[in-house]
Amino acid sequence: MSTQPVGPEPVNVVCPSCHQQVVTRTEPKATTKTHLIALIMCLTCLWPCACCLYCTQCARNTEHFCPSCNAFVGTYER
Repeated sequence: MSTQPVGPEPVNVVCPSCHQQVVTRTEPKATTKTHLIALIMCLTCLWPCACCLYCTQCARNTEHFCPSCNAFVGTYER
């Protein structure tokens, strides 16, 4: 659940934990959907494309964290 509106890029927010104005630190995260798409691609002989899912952000969510206190700020779901 997102506590602040966030997107795929770092955003300027007030941290809900330390209450500082910060630009979020982002981390891409593979989801169950990412793994299922990769499995289907592997089963249909598209395994090189399946590997690309983990190298790009197109099929991964973006999690945002406060760079000061490392508190979770929100998730951008793809």
